[in-house]
Amino acid sequence: MTRPDLLPPGITVRKSAESTAPGHVFLAPKTAGLLQAPGTLQSGPMIVDDQGQPVWFLPRGTGALNYATAFQKQTYRGNPVLTWWEGAPIPTGFGVGYWVVMDQSYKEIARITAGNGYAGADLHDMQITPDNTALLTIAQPKLHRVEGIPRLVMNYVIQEVDVETGKVLHEWDGLEHVPVSESYLSPNPLLPYDYLHLNSVTLDTDGNLLLSGRNTHTVYKVDRKNGDILWRLGGKKSDFALAEGAPFSWQHDVSRESDGTLSIFDNTSADAAETGGGKPTDTVSRAIFLSIDTSAKTAELVRSYTSPDGLLSTSQGSTQLLPNGNVFVGWGAHGYYTEYARSGEVLMNSSFKDPAVNSYRAFRFPWRGRPTSSPAVAGRTRSDGMTVYASWNGSTEVVSWRVLAGDTPQDLSVVEEVDKDAFETSVALADRTAYVAVQALDSGGQVIGTSKAAPVR
Repeated sequence: MTRPDLLPPGITVRKSAESTAPGHVFLAPKTAGLLQAPGTLQSGPMIVDDQGQPVWFLPRGTGALNYATAFQKQTYRGNPVLTWWEGAPIPTGFGVGYWVVMDQSYKEIARITAGNGYAGADLHDMQITPDNTALLTIAQPKLHRVEGIPRLVMNYVIQEVDVETGKVLHEWDGLEHVPVSESYLSPNPLLPYDYLHLNSVTLDTDGNLLLSGRNTHTVYKVDRKNGDILWRLGGKKSDFALAEGAPFSWQHDVSRESDGTLSIFDNTSADAAETGGGKPTDTVSRAIFLSIDTSAKTAELVRSYTSPDGLLSTSQGSTQLLPNGNVFVGWGAHGYYTEYARSGEVLMNSSFKDPAVNSYRAFRFPWRGRPTSSPAVAGRTRSDGMTVYASWNGSTEVVSWRVLAGDTPQDLSVVEEVDKDAFETSVALADRTAYVAVQALDSGGQVIGTSKAAPVR
C-alpha cells in the first residue's frame, strides 16, 4: 500500500532462523530468463531480515536484460558502503557495466568502471582495497591461437583503479599469464572460447591477489605489482598436492578468511548455457575451507558444507565465514541461501518463492541504514473503521510505529502505537479520520522519522 513502486521477489523461510549471526542478508535477485512480464517483480540490490522481509530494496530493472548483481557491504575511506554491479549482462555469463558505491544514507557516492579503453566492467567481482582503490574484472573477446588456429577467445583482465579518479594503477591480462591449455572446457565453435572464466578477485593477507579461474579449476596467487603468478592451487598445473576432499572444480568466490583458510564455493558442475558445457565432478555443490601450507606445498580440507536440499549449483554461488564462526552460503543458480554453525548444523535455510529467481551471491553483514527520505504512510477505509499502513525503505532502526490521525493535516493526534512486524506494518483502527501520519520509533522510543500526512482513501 505504501510503496506500490516496489515489487521485490518473495522469500520462503524453509528453516526458521535460530542462533544466526548478527546482521542482515544481502541479495541481488534476478530472473534466470531473458524476459519477464512487466509489473510482476523487479531485480535489484536487496537487504532482508531473517524472516525474509525486505529492509531495503532498490529496483534496477526486470528480467535479465538489465539487472544488479554481486551486492555486498564494503569499506571505503573508513566508512561502510554498499556496492553492486549494474549493467547489461550477456547470456553466456559476462557483463558490461559499472559498479555502484552507496553510503549509509543510500546516496550514490561513486561509480567505478574499466579504464584504458575497455567498454565496461564485468559483472563478476569488485573489491575495494584499504588503499581506496578497486580491483575489478573485465571480459572481452580477443583473437588468439588455439591449437594453432586463430579464433576468438574470451580474455579476462584485472584492473586496479582509483575509486575517486578512475585512474588505472595496475592491469593484469589473463592470456599473457594463463595458457588456454590449462582449461577443462571444450571450445564451442559458436562462442568465444571461455577457457578461463575469472569470477573472483580479492587481496590476500600479504597484499597480493587471489583469482578464481572457474574453467581451469584453479586458484591463482598473483603478484599485485608485476602480474607474475606466484602459485597455482588446483587444476592441471597445481603447485600443491591436494589431500582427499580438497580438489574442487568449476568454483566461485575464493577468499582468504580471518582464520587463515581459503574459502571456496565448489560448484563441481558447469552450466552448458553459460560456459559451453562442463562435466560434473560430483552430485552436489559444496562450500569448502582449505588449509594451505605454502612451504610443504600441500592443501587439506578443513571443513565442508553441502545444501540441506542436496543442491548442485551449475553456476554462481558464494561462501562466507562470519565473525562468530558461522558459515553463510549462497547457492547461486538455485536461489537458496543457508547459514550453518561451524559444526555443520543448519541454523537458517531460505529461498526465493519464484524458482526462476536467483542471486549470484548471498552474504550476511551488519548494516545501519539511515535513509534521508521520510517514512511512507497510507490509509484505507473499512466498513468497521480504517487500516493504516507504514513503511520506511532502508531504515534499520525502526522498532515500532506511532499512528497519528485527524480531520485535517494540521490537526493530528496520537491514536495507536504498535511494534513493527514487517517491511510494511498494518494497523487496524475502529474509528475513521480524513488524514493519517506515522512516526518511526527506535529501540529507545525516540522519534527518528515522521511521514507526511496522507488522506485516507
